[in-house]
Amino acid sequence: MVGASANPSKIGNVVLRNLSKGDFRVIPVNPKEKEILGHECFPSVSSIPGDVDLVLVALPAGSALKAASECIEKGVGTVIITSSGFAESGPEGVALQGELESMFDGSETRLLGPNTMGVLVPRSHLDTLLIPAEKSPRPPPGSVAMVSQSGAVAVAFLEKAGAFGMGLSACVCIGNKADIEECELVEHFSADKGTDCISLYLESFSDGRRFLEVAGRASLNKPVVILKSGRSVAGAKAASSHTGALAASSDVLVEGALRQAGVVRAYDEEELVDISRALAYLGHARGDRVCIVASAGGFGVIASDYVESSDHGFGLRMAELSEETRRRLAAVMPAFSSVRNPVDLTAEVTDEMYDKVLEALQADPGIDCIMMSLELQPPNVTKGLIEVAARRRAAGSTPIVVSAFGDDDTHAILAGLEKNRVPSYPSIRRAVRAVAALVERGRYLDKQK
Repeated sequence: MVGASANPSKIGNVVLRNLSKGDFRVIPVNPKEKEILGHECFPSVSSIPGDVDLVLVALPAGSALKAASECIEKGVGTVIITSSGFAESGPEGVALQGELESMFDGSETRLLGPNTMGVLVPRSHLDTLLIPAEKSPRPPPGSVAMVSQSGAVAVAFLEKAGAFGMGLSACVCIGNKADIEECELVEHFSADKGTDCISLYLESFSDGRRFLEVAGRASLNKPVVILKSGRSVAGAKAASSHTGALAASSDVLVEGALRQAGVVRAYDEEELVDISRALAYLGHARGDRVCIVASAGGFGVIASDYVESSDHGFGLRMAELSEETRRRLAAVMPAFSSVRNPVDLTAEVTDEMYDKVLEALQADPGIDCIMMSLELQPPNVTKGLIEVAARRRAAGSTPIVVSAFGDDDTHAILAGLEKNRVPSYPSIRRAVRAVAALVERGRYLDKQK
């Protein structure tokens, strides 16, 4: 950690505290200190005995170049430069970044950044983020990888993921992409057995053609989701001042190319998290025929509109339930309830009724996906629904997506469902959007057969 500080208010101290929780030896570099947070300090990278795998540089841009030169000379594996003041800051910064890139060209040392928060790997507690963990809780280990050109968007993604209990395999902030960039990371996470879905936030493509080739190959094996900003003229200008990005000239071309490569597109950070966890947990839907299950008729109607409507909806189809399915539903549901789609379980619903209804729906070959609108207020509904939904998710090939609203008890059930890899959302629209992503993914895979 170059730029480590004994002052708790300094970034160099915050990052050192984060790193100190990891499963590795941490070495602060500060010529004015002998020890920080119990770690022996060294005056420079070159004075550290033995090999160094990773160096984090938290110094002003000009000083960062000198530190980087030392790292290259020592044969450090990777250098992360957090400093801003490079290509995003105007002509002088562009020249400074060019000098930095020239230093690393031809060396065996890799560079992440500059202008980056670095990486988070929950399994090993590798955490170079510049924000205190107590102010921004980190998500648990999991199977979604996040690659972001923006540190702030990455933090928003991590916080939203953590709020739902969605785990990450890793988060990598690429910043100005002077060396390590999105294509290389997509290739890495495509081969990573601990990653089931690759999520990206990008303001620009380092090499658009190569990205489409790499993402297309990755999409054959696992879902790739992207939030691509800079879609408008104003957005493209803002991207340039943020990370020195050169945005694509036509978002229409970007949209078509991404779809052809099988990349699912999100349009804000909330959608990016929502879609990523649905695809990571459930993979895809085999078609677009959706069955809605609710215990309140009004929510079933709202969900149906989102499913079918192309105007403020997602243009999917409501499934036609078979005679056998309706017979099985009628045998376990109240006589006055609806055994057509949307299925209305009424306020007399129980955990056991949910279980038997889901079993019947998963056996119907005319249903490609089930969206459950959980109303947890009925008296005979309990936290046992977590076990019911988890068992049905494991037992059937028809994916189940859940929406629910309510108080703390509802949030606890949503968290329990999430731990069992049942994607769950606090609104009907977000749940149906997740279903639409599963359908989009399924259509792409069908075309590849």
